[in-house]
Amino acid sequence: MPDQPPDRDAAARLTAATRRVIDRVRRSAAETETMDEAAAALERIATLLEPTTHPGPFAQRMLAWDGVFGPKIEAPTDFRDFFPYSPLVGPANPLAPPMDFEVRGDRVFGRVTFGAAYVGPPQNVHGGIIAAAFDELLGSTNVASGVGGMTGTLNVRYEKPTPILEEIMLEGWIDRIEGRKVFTHGEMRHGGVVTARAEGIFIQGSMESLSDEAA
Repeated sequence: MPDQPPDRDAAARLTAATRRVIDRVRRSAAETETMDEAAAALERIATLLEPTTHPGPFAQRMLAWDGVFGPKIEAPTDFRDFFPYSPLVGPANPLAPPMDFEVRGDRVFGRVTFGAAYVGPPQNVHGGIIAAAFDELLGSTNVASGVGGMTGTLNVRYEKPTPILEEIMLEGWIDRIEGRKVFTHGEMRHGGVVTARAEGIFIQGSMESLSDEAA
């Protein structure tokens, strides 16, 4: 296994191709022969990549994590670059839709199109995926303001169905800060109509406890 981290562009290309495969597999109505042929090809790919599999531990910001927090990280402007392995925004994670975030002033705005792999109710996004999207949005909003921390509570209100295969807009902002607690709100919209709202409480400094556990 190489000691150097993987090339970001090559990892993004591999991930994009894998994401396309996930979508095709989810929607496939192929005959058994075609599915068997595709499965065999994917098994060959898995075997090809097996010798390069990193044992971990893992993190959103890097392939592996050494369990040590370094100097304070500057607030990001490009979340895909900041969290390359995120399951929501990461260009190196095939599970990510991916979501795209942009910082404007003291708010974070996002857009995403959820594919068929994320369906819950017919033609609509699974509620658990919506909650995960809000967790990433609100957490990123905090990080953009330099008050990042781990999620304490997350409350989601589902107001209308959120469709798959349609562009969904998001907006996150910090409501207030009380000591170590950061209260952050967010909205999800389709066609200008709010489909879901979220309120989260995040605890500053809570990430450092992971270093103690890893030591």
